[in-house]
Amino acid sequence: MGDPATSAAVTSPKPRPWVSARHLLVGLLVVFLISGPWILAPFTLTLMNYVGLYSLVALGLALMTGIGGMTSFGQAAFVGLGAYASAVVSVTFMASPWLGLLAGIGLTASVAFVLGSVTLKLSGHFLPLGTIAWGLAIYFLFGNLDLLGGHTGLSGVPPIEIFGLSFADGKMIYGLIWAMLLLAILLLSNLLNSREGRAFRSLKGGLVMAEAMGVNTSAYRMKAFLISAILAGISGWLYVHMQRFVNPTPFSLNIGIEYLFMAVLGGAGYLWGALLGAVVITVMKQMLQDTLPKILGVSGSFEIIVFGI
Repeated sequence: MGDPATSAAVTSPKPRPWVSARHLLVGLLVVFLISGPWILAPFTLTLMNYVGLYSLVALGLALMTGIGGMTSFGQAAFVGLGAYASAVVSVTFMASPWLGLLAGIGLTASVAFVLGSVTLKLSGHFLPLGTIAWGLAIYFLFGNLDLLGGHTGLSGVPPIEIFGLSFADGKMIYGLIWAMLLLAILLLSNLLNSREGRAFRSLKGGLVMAEAMGVNTSAYRMKAFLISAILAGISGWLYVHMQRFVNPTPFSLNIGIEYLFMAVLGGAGYLWGALLGAVVITVMKQMLQDTLPKILGVSGSFEIIVFGI
């Protein structure tokens, strides 16, 4: 027989390091984000604000599409619902933007529940086609309601305030946007590591197999759809109080396709992939908009051709 001490040394697991590479990367990201307002130029800071807003929407799509196996092209419409709901509450009824947040979440969740009750019964290519249909319908609804200012939109939206502290400045709302994004990633990460999360992950492998294991697939598909819509609505709330103005243009089908592109490009099955995809697409889009017209000598949205390729 071998030496017991030697056998124990061979079979005992190696101790885990105090700090993993993942923790180190997250720590470096947090340090960079905290120091952002002091080290980034104003234009770059504004770009980072948009990256954070887009990442919130792509994060919901990472859950819905990459993990839940459902494709949606209509997330821009949910962003618009959150934005317009808060704008109407703040401008028309002169109420606090925080009441606008509650109104935006409530309206977005209610509309998503109604649409999901119909759309999520579809399968195959009919599901994404259904999301295109209601995405277009909501987009045109924004431009044809007098209450929402029509295609002109609503202006005079007040900034977000917390205990008298105004987030009107780009540096201030930068912190709020990224704090909400990191909190959303943390909450979704904890959700997916739970028993509920395993049920979410089972959806992509096939509904029959998940149902055989006792998973209520209809309920979990609806939950993923609602969470994705609520994250989009929160992004819309932050957007409208950052811009202080809203019109239908940012909520078109083209933008909905870009959101899905961000989630897929970053790795649709990974939450941090939403952030990566938003960074790549936002930076590429800005560079292409500046570079391509100079190369071709004609102004136009040529970046769409590059993204298509």
